[in-house]
Amino acid sequence: MKQTLLHCSLAALAALGFAGTAQAQDADGGGRSTAGGHSKTAFMEAYDANGDGKVSNEEFTAKRADKYKTFDLDGDGNVEEAEYVGEYQGRLDVDLARRRAMQIKQAHVRYGVLDTDEDKNMTIGEFNESGDRMFKRLDTNGDGVIDEMDSADYY
Repeated sequence: MKQTLLHCSLAALAALGFAGTAQAQDADGGGRSTAGGHSKTAFMEAYDANGDGKVSNEEFTAKRADKYKTFDLDGDGNVEEAEYVGEYQGRLDVDLARRRAMQIKQAHVRYGVLDTDEDKNMTIGEFNESGDRMFKRLDTNGDGVIDEMDSADYY
């Protein structure tokens, strides 16, 4: 049990390092995030080692062997469930932390837009100014009702 817990901890730490690298690559348009998907495009991005737009069986097999090693933390040639799940959990934790940080940053930006007099105190009037703009953008026919007759899809 202690060894399995140790493996889980090591898997999580290793995954954080792996995930950090993957997330950094993701920001540049490459790499693997937590949910690369099952599309051919995701497959090509993950397995086209030489960038020629083709994936040979050799490339595929080599990449899979490399990935397997990231799960096999104790190097025994087997991957326990805790190792496998721990690797994914580590990548997911990094991804969620990155997304959370971005959303918190965006909340500060939105507050800055809403607090029009920049006194660090958003009034109901300032809040409603934003809501009024939103409503007007969606009420394209100006009838005071937002329904299927309005042509705007976004505000």
